[in-house]
Amino acid sequence: MDDPIKGHAARVNAMDPLVAGQDDLPAKDQDELLEAPHAVGLASVDRIDPDSLQATWSPLTVHRLRARVAGPDPEAAFGSLLDRWLARTRADTPGQALSVSWPSRDTVPVRALAVRGFAPINVVAVHRVRPPAPAASSLAVRPATADDLEALVRMYERLVAFDAQFGWVTERASTGERIRESVVAEVLPHQWCWLAEVDGEPVGCVVVEPPARSGWIADVVNDSPVGYLGVMYVEPSARGRGVGPALANVAHGRAAAEGVSSLLLHHALPNPFSTPFWARRGYRPLLTQWVRHPV
Repeated sequence: MDDPIKGHAARVNAMDPLVAGQDDLPAKDQDELLEAPHAVGLASVDRIDPDSLQATWSPLTVHRLRARVAGPDPEAAFGSLLDRWLARTRADTPGQALSVSWPSRDTVPVRALAVRGFAPINVVAVHRVRPPAPAASSLAVRPATADDLEALVRMYERLVAFDAQFGWVTERASTGERIRESVVAEVLPHQWCWLAEVDGEPVGCVVVEPPARSGWIADVVNDSPVGYLGVMYVEPSARGRGVGPALANVAHGRAAAEGVSSLLLHHALPNPFSTPFWARRGYRPLLTQWVRHPV
């Protein structure tokens, strides 16, 4: 199993030295080992509590493949491994999906995903933090307080509703309650959170998990310390007025002041606003999630 992993790691590192975790393939409980010529993978199944906040951000059953492919034809190796996985995986009912996360700049093997019905849905993007240049703005951006609970919950819920259009996020009966619990117990007391206001009315927000709260994703990048930008929302009536850039600048400034080296975030690739916005803010793809839903 060493040869495919070593070959995979060498190829990915040449494409993108920031991508971490490609030089091994640690097994977790219940993982199933799959092998093909010049390829190895671990198959697993995530089953999500439908009453949890996580159920908003994912189908309830996700079949995942963590793969390493090498050899003279990485696409063919990947295709053989995918075929073995698909042959043993039943994901033919609503509420299920198949998911493969792949280094975004390692484009050589990805045709194997596309021809088997997978499509890119989300990306983990990375921004190397630098102090932002001062920007003149008439907007008021301030730290959120407990008095902003209702405004934050409202914008968070609207963000979920917007992202649900793109096929991975789902509004569930418990979503509103779980969001409120998260804002009360986690966002306001432990994360960096700001509101943008126009004439005293909240029109946008941004939430960043500091390094102490970002350990769950820090190992995807060869850099540290790492923060995670988890929420960015601007009301439709305020879009195009510099609210998003102002919020991003404040978040980047705090990250730089706290010594954060890289900020990570997820955004939906089908969202026509996200990719150009985050690219202009200095983010670029690190890992791409390829997904296939049952018909």
